[in-house]
Amino acid sequence: MTDTCPGNEMPPPHDTRHFDDSVRFIMALSTAIDKYGGHTHDTDNTIRQIIKTLGLKGEILAVPNTIIIALWQDDLHHQTIHIATTRGTSYDMTRFGMVRDLIVDVEAGRISPADGVVRLKEIEHAPSLYGNYAKAAAFFLAGVGFGVILGISWLDVFFGGVLGLAAFGVELLASRSGLVVNNTPELFISLIVALLAGITGVVLPGIHPLAVTVCALTIYIPGFALTIAPREILLGDSLSGIMYFTNALFVSVKLLLGTFLGLGIALYLFPVAVTEPLTGVDPLFVWVFIPFLLISNSILFGVSWDRLWLVIVCGLVVWAGVTLGNTVGFWQGTFLGAIILALYTRIAARRFNLPLATVLLPVVLILVPGYTFIQVLYLFNAGQMVAGISAGFQMVALIFAIICGIFIGDILGSWKGLKREQS
Repeated sequence: MTDTCPGNEMPPPHDTRHFDDSVRFIMALSTAIDKYGGHTHDTDNTIRQIIKTLGLKGEILAVPNTIIIALWQDDLHHQTIHIATTRGTSYDMTRFGMVRDLIVDVEAGRISPADGVVRLKEIEHAPSLYGNYAKAAAFFLAGVGFGVILGISWLDVFFGGVLGLAAFGVELLASRSGLVVNNTPELFISLIVALLAGITGVVLPGIHPLAVTVCALTIYIPGFALTIAPREILLGDSLSGIMYFTNALFVSVKLLLGTFLGLGIALYLFPVAVTEPLTGVDPLFVWVFIPFLLISNSILFGVSWDRLWLVIVCGLVVWAGVTLGNTVGFWQGTFLGAIILALYTRIAARRFNLPLATVLLPVVLILVPGYTFIQVLYLFNAGQMVAGISAGFQMVALIFAIICGIFIGDILGSWKGLKREQS
């Protein structure tokens, strides 16, 4: 998401070359935004502003991974329709920030549309900020950090990180070997990780395979999609919101199915007694390990090092809100933390001139009700159906608390005509 400025609207030129260059730039720009930052309602607003600035007229029909743009210069001449699709969003906040800066330069007239196309190609072919070693470390840190937040034992925390590293290895091998998992990577990865967790529980009694699996797969939890979907619907972009929600739902189902299959296979091959209920580490350690989780998320979302401190400060402030709210009730902490997150990201985006998603994406994961999720699965696995259903309702309430908190914080951050950011 970015704050966009109106710039100086260009008078509508009537030469074919300018029209063709503008069309190429708009199409390349829309594809880059969708690829690096994902589509939202605010993306449409940004593209419409660019169309107006370049002296053109247009209509947009866009949903995640697909965009249709009709452009024309007047009512009779130079009309064109463009359809672009992407295989999926590869969130990269560094590249997304470069695209945002390019938008500002084009709107200010400092860069022509033709030069803008060249810049977009340079951004696309620029080397990645983080390599595979950094990403592997991020998977380990994510598993460890999320494990401490869940409140599981130190041994479970450690193996959550180790199996997070294994999840990255499986993902890397699958992508390079050409295995037929392109449509179900979450299912394949979660199955392998859960199987390894089950075997680990046999070798080391006392390990909670389910909790360890959730920690290892924390990177794949679709927290952002679940929070952005209701906002899209409330802003009138219903199709986009429904698609986000549906995609998040199917990812969650694939993770659950893979987890249960993996644990089931491990239990069938190596029958073991059911582990005891979770016993957690001292909650004070959460304050130490939250930065690790935030750093790992920042690496995977391509946040540059000079912006990392904004993410860490935001995460700590949000967790302070969660801790404070939890003294009132089980959902109030999540609700307050979500409000703080949305408000902080709006302020940071305007103050430091960066995409709003730079802070929002890495931090939103700490609000995901992971412990309640594990508790639900554990209770169902132990045959305690009534308690499991009750815990399930609590988990749903926490998800709604995140959604409502994000929306209220977004309203507060946009108060008094503050500019909307592009997501």
